[in-house]
Amino acid sequence: METFLKDELTIIIPVREGSTRVKDKIYLEIEDGVSLLEWKVSEIFNYRKDLKVLISSNSENVKAIAKNLGVGYHERDPYLCTGHVASFSEVITGIVKDIGTKHFAWCTVVVPYMSKSMFQQCFEDYFNHVVNTDRHDSLVSVNLIKEYLWLDDKPLNYQADKNHTISQELPNIFKVTNGLYMRDKLSTIRDGYFLGAKPFKTILPKVAGIDIDEFEDYEFAKAMLPIYKERYK
Repeated sequence: METFLKDELTIIIPVREGSTRVKDKIYLEIEDGVSLLEWKVSEIFNYRKDLKVLISSNSENVKAIAKNLGVGYHERDPYLCTGHVASFSEVITGIVKDIGTKHFAWCTVVVPYMSKSMFQQCFEDYFNHVVNTDRHDSLVSVNLIKEYLWLDDKPLNYQADKNHTISQELPNIFKVTNGLYMRDKLSTIRDGYFLGAKPFKTILPKVAGIDIDEFEDYEFAKAMLPIYKERYK
């Protein structure tokens, strides 16, 4: 696994400055003086400082931040950074095609909480269950959801009648945290996506599923920071 981490894996951090719902999202401070982008790099380096980290953007500001943080910078085609113009598949392949390693981890800034132990778990799972076997072809970080869900006008995972069950007995449903995806480069370019047909699901704590999409998500993430530091840092 040591050779895999140091020589065969690139950690991609894709960012763009434009955001339709939260202005300048990547520059929001998760703690005093530390932006979400800077925080994400620090979380990776808290795990290991010798990994290949590549920030992909088309921003001179982001380029300067990458240099200051001591990580690589990928100059992305402006077409891939214009909101809702390029498809997400085009964005993925447009970045992944330029990496110099066989495998990659797609690591998003807007999901701030990935501790050292969480990265370790994901990378070990990918190495053991994807790289060294043919049972799985990719990896995605998830939360196990035990909640009462409805799809349109019908309950999705329970009976909303006298047969109502306790939440612990609900079926296993998994929420993609959007924090980490892992796959090999060639398969991703071929399929146009960073997950294959048989992804391995790494179940992470609920805090790893905080995804900053609306401003209230950001406020919630900041409020959770002391708890996260106490429990996971």
